[in-house]
Amino acid sequence: MNKMKKHIVLILVLVIILVSILGILLYNREHDITNTTTSEHVLEIEDFKKKLEENEISIDEEVQITEASSIGAVDGAKFTIQGESIQVYRYDLNSSDELATLNIKNASENGRIILPQLDDLELTVIYNKGLILANFENHPDKEKIIDIFKSL
Repeated sequence: MNKMKKHIVLILVLVIILVSILGILLYNREHDITNTTTSEHVLEIEDFKKKLEENEISIDEEVQITEASSIGAVDGAKFTIQGESIQVYRYDLNSSDELATLNIKNASENGRIILPQLDDLELTVIYNKGLILANFENHPDKEKIIDIFKSL
């Protein structure tokens, strides 16, 4: 009889474990829970462009930056506004690229990225959800552009 009780307890424990696992799986599926490396909402360059236009800042010219990967970015754009250029780069926050990881960390922690092609020159930037704003320091609308970028 003692042996039978042990088997029943073992079967009950296994049933409870199985039901718990199924419950978790069904809950995750119903609530569309997925595993992601980062919980941060990632912005696109287009988000910044639209926000500039919404705030009546006209982009006179837009040029894709083909060498964005030289700083670890996925892509980049140069916007000419009132005759002065600013640059914005988009990073993949899940990238395993060493330069990308380093520049995301540096940008978010101390507002700087490293330019390895220029003997590791440091560039002042502003980081926001996967985007980096650069070359803004001398722009006549610097404060307004920074405020728009940070509000994304």
